[in-house]
Amino acid sequence: MDMYEISAIDAYINRAYKIIIILPLTGATTSAFVFTFFKLAGWWPLVPVIPLVIYDFINLFYLCFAIYLLKTSHDENGLIKPHRILMSKLYVGILVFAQWNYITYLIADREWWAYIFFFIALTIVFFDIKFTSIISFALIISTVISWFINGEYLFLSLNDPLFWPTFILRLFCIGLSTATLLFITYFGGKYLVEELEKHINYDTLTHLLNRRAMNLYINEAMDDAIKNHSTFCLLMIDIDDFKHVNDTYGHECGDEVLKYVAHTISTGVKKDDYVFRWGGEEILVLLKTDIEKSKAAAERIRNDIAKDPIIYKNNVSVFVTVTIGISLYSPSNSLEQMMEEADTKLYYGKQNGKNQVVI
Repeated sequence: MDMYEISAIDAYINRAYKIIIILPLTGATTSAFVFTFFKLAGWWPLVPVIPLVIYDFINLFYLCFAIYLLKTSHDENGLIKPHRILMSKLYVGILVFAQWNYITYLIADREWWAYIFFFIALTIVFFDIKFTSIISFALIISTVISWFINGEYLFLSLNDPLFWPTFILRLFCIGLSTATLLFITYFGGKYLVEELEKHINYDTLTHLLNRRAMNLYINEAMDDAIKNHSTFCLLMIDIDDFKHVNDTYGHECGDEVLKYVAHTISTGVKKDDYVFRWGGEEILVLLKTDIEKSKAAAERIRNDIAKDPIIYKNNVSVFVTVTIGISLYSPSNSLEQMMEEADTKLYYGKQNGKNQVVI
């Protein structure tokens, strides 16, 4: 698969996947290096040697596993395997929770609670509100427990006049910041998916469904036809003399013609029918009805397009017509055969006068 064939969401996942693996790993390996240095420098003498050595080896395992994920997660087309994304989510969840607990209980410090937001933020890249919520809840519970176990290191003395204000402000900060991160996770994921779907399923010029979506919807129609003994038709529509329009009036005019034709076709079919940009000036329509009603719909579309000219710059009138080939679903025909049949009829119409519907 060439890079230009990769969809927007595939491209996003490919880039995000590296961040998902590398970002938590960077935090883990950095902390292992820093804590080991602090121990050797005598800055944190209370840290026990054996747990610290185990901590370093665990981080070495994280590094090896991250390399393994990065090296083995792409399929033959260069895309991330779906089950690897689930495995990576599990990897990040375990890493984040284990790292937080290790440093919270191994190296007690009064300011550790403030780093909880960094650990929660490492899960946002998945834009999975359930996953981030679980990790956030687990980290907060672990943090509160650590306050009881290592209270002498994590809090001011109970006799200190700032104990209760500090305690209340800490809880408020944790609650508000966590809620903000969860808000970003939910709405970020929601709007990201919506925006990517526009690029995944729709042609940017005509706003018609693209070929990726076409395969999905037509295969669904074929499955439904087999299951429920229903039928459907494909309309292959081509703009007549489109090259002449581009050569005479320019490509901007050609784009306006494409948008006009796309809009006319889209408004001329029912809501449960689908219109796709097949490529260039060709448009494919999926009509969930029989051949006679499909022919009537095709004739209506052809007439609607031809009856009014497009008014371009300087009041230039551009008359547009289309030729349409129709194929009817048959259990013995594959999608490729239906497409070929519609294209053959379209070609016949082109060679015999244009501006017509061929069944």
